[in-house]
Parts: sequence; C-alpha cells; structure tokens
Amino acid sequence: MKNKIFFLLTLFAFPALSFSQEVLTGLYSNSVIQANFKSSRAKPAKSNTMLTLPFVDDFSHLSIFPDDSLWADKYVFINSSYPVLPPTVGVATFDAINDTGALYPNANAYGFTADILTSNPIRLDSVFGISTGPLHISDSVYFSFYYQPQGIGNAPEPDDSLVLEFYSPKTDSWNHIWSSRGYTLLQFQSTYPNVWFKQVMIPLTDSANYFYKGFQFRFYNYASLANSGQPSWAAGNVDIWNIDYVYLNKGRNMADSIYKDMAFVEPAPSMLKNYYSMPWLQFNVNPAGEIEDTLYMTISNLDTLIYNSSYKYDVYDESGTSIYTYNGGSYNISPFIYPDGYQHYQPHARPFVNFSFPPSSADSANFKIQHVIKEGILGDSHRQNDTVTFNQNFYNYYAYDDGVPEAGYGLTPANSMLAYQFHLNQADTLRAVKMFFNQTLHNASQQYFYLTVWDDAGNSPGNIIYQKSGYKPFYEDSLNKFHIYRIDDATLVLNGTFYVGWKQVTADNLNIGFDMNSNKHDKIFYNTGNGWFNSGYPGALMIRPVFGKKLPLVTGIEETAANAGEVKVFPNPSNGENISIVLPTSIGTDKSELTVQVFDLRGSLLYSLPYSKNINVSGLQNGIYLLSVNTKNNSNRYITKLIIVK
Repeated sequence: MKNKIFFLLTLFAFPALSFSQEVLTGLYSNSVIQANFKSSRAKPAKSNTMLTLPFVDDFSHLSIFPDDSLWADKYVFINSSYPVLPPTVGVATFDAINDTGALYPNANAYGFTADILTSNPIRLDSVFGISTGPLHISDSVYFSFYYQPQGIGNAPEPDDSLVLEFYSPKTDSWNHIWSSRGYTLLQFQSTYPNVWFKQVMIPLTDSANYFYKGFQFRFYNYASLANSGQPSWAAGNVDIWNIDYVYLNKGRNMADSIYKDMAFVEPAPSMLKNYYSMPWLQFNVNPAGEIEDTLYMTISNLDTLIYNSSYKYDVYDESGTSIYTYNGGSYNISPFIYPDGYQHYQPHARPFVNFSFPPSSADSANFKIQHVIKEGILGDSHRQNDTVTFNQNFYNYYAYDDGVPEAGYGLTPANSMLAYQFHLNQADTLRAVKMFFNQTLHNASQQYFYLTVWDDAGNSPGNIIYQKSGYKPFYEDSLNKFHIYRIDDATLVLNGTFYVGWKQVTADNLNIGFDMNSNKHDKIFYNTGNGWFNSGYPGALMIRPVFGKKLPLVTGIEETAANAGEVKVFPNPSNGENISIVLPTSIGTDKSELTVQVFDLRGSLLYSLPYSKNINVSGLQNGIYLLSVNTKNNSNRYITKLIIVK
C-alpha cells in the first residue's frame, strides 16, 4: 500500500518526466475484461430479478464483473488493483473502458458518458420480514456509498464527473440525485483531510416517486480523453473513479454511517521477499533468503467501537492438504473512523513467516495461502471480506509483477535501451523472455526492437552478452497472457545478477505492461544516450525471464479441444509460391473477419493478414511452419502444419 501512495506523490513530483525519456501511459484496453468478456456474455445479467431490502455490495467477491444477482449491467471493473485504502478489499472502478475491455467507441477529448452501474429492480413498495406492510417515509430509508477519484490510475479532470441517479417507476424516468466533479486524489484529500474514501449518505424522502416496485439506482461517469499527436503515446484509459460499500436499507439515519464489519483492505501478498514468483529450482537453493520474514496485512474496522479480533493463515499444498498454520493471536482493532482511518498490525503483531515451503525434486510447485479474520463482532454484516487468498506458484520464470497492468511504460528517443535486473541463485540456461505488451491506438507500438541480455557491472547493466533483432510487441488473446520471445542460443548459461530488456529502433512507445502494485523501480534501468539511470516510476515491468529445460516448440500456440477443427492447405508441401486454404465447415459462410497467421516453430509470428482463399508465401524459407486461421477476436483458432520445400 505504501507503494500506491508513493506512486501518487511521484506523479506530482516529476512532471518533467512526461513525454521525455521514460513515460507512463494509460491503458488503451483492459486485457482482464477482454479475456472474460465472452464467458460473461454467455451468462446474461439477471435484470428481471426483483430485490428486497437490504441491498449491500462491498465488491469483495473480486469477480471482474458486477454480481448479476444485484446488478443489471457489466460495464464497471470489479478489482483490488486501482483503489488506495478502500473500506474493504475490492471496489467497482469506473473509467473509459467498456465491458469488452476496449475504449468506448464514442470516446473523445470533449466529454462522453462512459461506465454505468445499474442495480436490479428493488421492492420499495413494501417492508418484508417479520412485520410486512407498505413502506413509508417513517421507515427512514437511506442510501449510502463510498467513493474515491483517481486511485492509482488517471485522475478525472474538473469537467469530468461521477453521477448518481434514481429511477422512478411512477414516472418511468431517471432523476439526478448526486454528483462530484473530478479531482486528483491529493486534491480530494485536501478537501476531505485524512480521508481516502468519502462516504455519501442520502435519505429517500420522495415516496411519491420512489416507493414502488421496480425502484433502481445507477452510477455513471463522464470522461474525456487526452489529446496526443503520436498514436503510440496516446493516453488510453482515463478518469478513474472507485466506489465501495453500496448500501440501501430502512431504519437508518444520517449518523448511520457505520457498519458491524471488520474486513481485509488489500489482497493477500506473495510470501516471497524478492519476487512475486520465481523458479522452483532457484528457490530451493536458498529458501531462507527468498522467503519473506513478515507479512503486511491491512484490516479495517467499520464500526465505532474497538473490537478484539483473531487472525491466522493456513498454507495448503497442491492436494489441498494443510501443511502449516500460523496463529496470530488476538488484537484490538481500532475503528475505521479514527484519524488514520485504518488499524495496521503493529510491528510485534504482524504475521510472521517462520516456515519454508517443503522442498521437492519437481520442476514446479503450487501452494495456497489463506488468510482469515475471526471477528469479535456479533452480527457482522459481511463475512465474505474476512478471507483473502494468495496462490504462491513456482514455475520456470522470475516475476516481480502480479500479472495485471495498471499502466503502460515506454521510452523515447530511438535507440533507447531498457534493462530489468534479476538474480540467479545457481547457474541456469536462459530459454526465453516472456513479455506482456499493452495495445496502443491503431497498434502504433508494434515497432521492432532488439531483444537484449546484459551482464552485471556493479548494480547496473554491463556488457551485452546476447542480442537479436526482428522482434516487436505481440498481443496474445487470453487473460494477461505473456508472449514468449525465445532465446535461440541454447548455451546462454547465466549466473548471479543479469539484465534482460531491449534496444528499440524508433522513438515510439513499445508500451510494456506496468504493474503499479509492486514497487521494483530500483530494478528498472533505462539508457536514452546519457548512461544508465534507475526508473523514476514506482512499479514493476511485466517482463519475465524463463529458465530450465528446453521449451516445447509450439508453446503458446497449441490448439485446444474447444477450438478443434480441421483446416487444410494445399499444395502441402508447397514450393513457396501460392497456397490455397480450405476451411472447416464449422466456421460458417461469413469469412469477412477471419485472419490468417503463420508462425515458425519457435512461436514467432511471421505473417498476419485478412483471410483469403489463396495467399502467397514466397517470403518463407524452406522449413516447417504452423498456419493458423482465427475467428473474430481470436475466439477460435484452427491450426495446421505447413511445409515449404523450394
């Protein structure tokens, strides 16, 4: 959490960094939403669900899209990445990206309506429960929520806004109830000192309009894009708002802004000291030096009373067997409304990590760490936020990032170099470098770069020990999937400290994914012609070096059963001139949005073009290739082998 706050201060402390040397940009798309869009559309929102009081959602389910038992649409992003110190873990984020993960088609620099979050219809005509009957003003119905501008994203401008409306079933109309102009988070805090999230309390006193079957409420935001003359640097996702703990119920009053709820505030952390994830074989060389000694768990008490709470975490192996339990004991947790807003575990009471994962001779390992608060509150209003879980995965790669980008990182001018520092506990062979690139406007970032590896010159990049040209950003078609850039030198054995990155050819923004929840800026080095410097931005690049055994030839482009289908090419083998493609019947008659891609056996993309029955492959050399026919949005992929013999 300190990292998020430091990031905000950095943005204001280094304005000269904008569009010179190293630059952070907003996301042009949200890959998490894109990857879940198709499956979510298969489950339509339950818009006909008629709810009764109380209505409450603190978004702690972290399911990417809103809970369709409560909400009628899916435009906002449910996450724990963008907020700074929310009341409970998880928020609904409003931005300029729609439910497909792309910028809204009507997005512009002058203002447009972006995300909408609409409740399912609610029964406000009656009181249900022990004493049923009509609902009256005397029942004291209040609506409340917490909100925060910017979070760790782009701040909404003063002309942007967050809006709340109520729907009247009687007049069949939406009415403006509340709105806030745009702020930076620092400006917001100067208006509301010591507040990270501001709670809004609204009484429902217009019974003539709202006390009917079918009442609804909705939030939406006005956004506006920043202008940019260079497409590769064009700002993407902008004007962030976060809301939390939406609550509608009777029997409340203006002072009823407290809740019998104790909750985790942030997601569970990695138990590694230096990395988010690392190779299992490297971890087993020095487990004591790699595992964290203390965790930082942030807990909020939303009541006005001090409560005694117990805390523990359990570690489970891949079979689901508990292999360790940490009992943190009991502590008094002060109220959320105290000046600091939150009660952290004190240094002597933070959960210790006084165990190590059991070693094995396997190539990988997976563990689940589950953190639980056992509250001393009777009538806790929301048990879901009492548990957070982290999956500690050990595979064949190093990662500082958590796999979710909140921004994009790039360098200028041409010939700039980016180097990312890692450390091996024992010698191993570098097999590949996995990178996640954000898409940019019109894919303008797809410029060539030299994949580069350096040795260490005393905590800065030294000599180039590997470099190869012909690479450019490649966008995979599933959830935050990294593209694998293979090392074609099977003898590239590294040890100790090393650096991986690139030398770019143009001044364009390559736009590597940037995780702002992991501060590893001291591992990021850039050189724009005046020597090596550490990054001025706190965060982690989405670059992961891969070690160990030789990788399968077609990793990352294998066909799945769900996408099974037979596509044929003839002649095959081909003499390297024209080939014809015969499609499977399951594709149907509409071929206007099909694409054809050709990969070499290392997984590198060589061709990508709109489908045509006949294509020319004269640019391919003798060898074996994989030809892929992809449907719209890469939802299905049909792959066959192509042999060139000239």
